[in-house]
Amino acid sequence: MVVEIFASWLTIGAATAPPPQETQVSAEYQNLIACSAVTPDTDRLACFDRETARLRSAEQSGAVIIMPRARVEETRRALFGFAVPNIPDMVSGGAALEAVETTLVSASQNDGWVFRLADGSVWRQVDTTALNFRPREGMPVRIRRAAVGSYMLKVGDSPAVRARRQ
Repeated sequence: MVVEIFASWLTIGAATAPPPQETQVSAEYQNLIACSAVTPDTDRLACFDRETARLRSAEQSGAVIIMPRARVEETRRALFGFAVPNIPDMVSGGAALEAVETTLVSASQNDGWVFRLADGSVWRQVDTTALNFRPREGMPVRIRRAAVGSYMLKVGDSPAVRARRQ
């Protein structure tokens, strides 16, 4: 099972975050892995026992969080469109999520369109681009990153509109 380890020293807004390809791991995990190089066997087993207990204690106290990669991907998708650091990218080494595809639940027009999507997100149109049709429930929606931290939202085959997540 692939797991990602989040250490307590990872903070939102960390100014010294490494490049995305570098994976950050906790000292507890590094110490556990280091046990594999210990000889003789009895010392290696003692090292594994000691460091496993430390890692378990760190997890139980909340200093380290261990979760499946699928959960990291869910978090990445849930944060898409918000102006926060992409925490899963800091630890997974994966590329930033560039687009999401979902379906439309509802759309209302009041000084621009407001789109409610199947993933639970709500997006508001921030430009004046006109839609040439009425968006309907179940239509496919694609939202992609655009320039300067903005997003483009496309419903069906319509032209994309600039949108902001609410």
